[in-house]
Amino acid sequence: MKEYQDTETGMVYAFEDDYDPFRANNRNIPKTLTAAVKPKPDDSHVWYQNTWIKQEDAPAGYTPPISGVPSYNPAWMAHLRPCSAVHRDAFSGLNVTLDQINANSYDGSKLAEVVTLLPLGNSSGIPALVSYDGAIAIPQCGDFPTRVDGGRKLNEILCSLLLGGVHVEVLRSEEVVIGALHDKTSLFAYTPSLHATLRLNWAAPTDRFGPLMHPRILMADEMHKAFHQGQHVIQSMVSFSPFFLLSGYTAMVYRNNSDALNNLWITVEQLTEHLWGEQYLKNRSSFPAYVAKAHSKPKIKKTLGRISTKHKLLCLSNIFSKDCYRVLTRARRKRNELAHEGVVPDAGLIERLWSVLPELIEVASGTRPLGLRRLSGGAVENWDIPARTDFDEWVNLAEAL
Repeated sequence: MKEYQDTETGMVYAFEDDYDPFRANNRNIPKTLTAAVKPKPDDSHVWYQNTWIKQEDAPAGYTPPISGVPSYNPAWMAHLRPCSAVHRDAFSGLNVTLDQINANSYDGSKLAEVVTLLPLGNSSGIPALVSYDGAIAIPQCGDFPTRVDGGRKLNEILCSLLLGGVHVEVLRSEEVVIGALHDKTSLFAYTPSLHATLRLNWAAPTDRFGPLMHPRILMADEMHKAFHQGQHVIQSMVSFSPFFLLSGYTAMVYRNNSDALNNLWITVEQLTEHLWGEQYLKNRSSFPAYVAKAHSKPKIKKTLGRISTKHKLLCLSNIFSKDCYRVLTRARRKRNELAHEGVVPDAGLIERLWSVLPELIEVASGTRPLGLRRLSGGAVENWDIPARTDFDEWVNLAEAL
């Protein structure tokens, strides 16, 4: 092995003896290498002006040098759940066979190929990319410089799909995948995951079957339609936070009822504030006289800041329906019981609250009918225990232990 040193950073690179980095056409190798390597004396030294110096001898404000080699196409990424396959058209599926799965002979690289894009409206003009296996990638550029920024934007994209009627699940910050656009046409993930092992044909036999034989099929046109409808909703309301609706929906389908109610109620309050400011206060003079009379009652005037009062007047003004009002009233009380007494709500309440959210969002955003109405809010699996059970062996083992 031969060693070379980057004169910009002091970093040492090692190559096989028969490899000449000066002649190699590799864009990831610095152009500032030298064969004259200056070893770093110890960790108390830093690289400065093509040599090592003591840290205390560095000039005031010294910062470590950065390599002139760019990081090509770095990305923040999220994978759609459940495992999905995004088809350009009706004939673009990979048609992986059971024999290929068992023999591990399918073409894993095809899973990473970019099949469509989603416009982000960001200053750089760089769109999101979507791969065949349902990875969504956004650029690690100045628009989204940190993991937090990347996660926030990815959740906005996911919420847009949700509003448009596509089942998606919230992305937690620790789940953000670090990746890149690779070989100009594919998404590569540096973060270990099932998707990464499937792409590299490294997955265990039991891990291959479900994602490859029975993925959820999403058509690119379906994604585009849902995304654009969701984007219209999000951009129409300054006070709307996509994360809370997405978190509430995910918690609901997994029967995390407390999280579901908390997050969905935050969404309700945000929508209420928008409706109150944009459709009630701005149009008070056009409402029937009985609305003005109710508004002027001393008891009402004293409680105008309360969400319950706002809901009462919004319903009285026919901005949303009486059925919606009744559900919101019950959900508000249950949310207060949860906050003050720790009373966990039942799934039925959560689903009823979910059933009226499309109406609130449609009225607030002026977008209807929402694809969100297609998502019932039912659980993603059967949570009931079997009709018959036998725990004798379990009990016997416990006694033996």
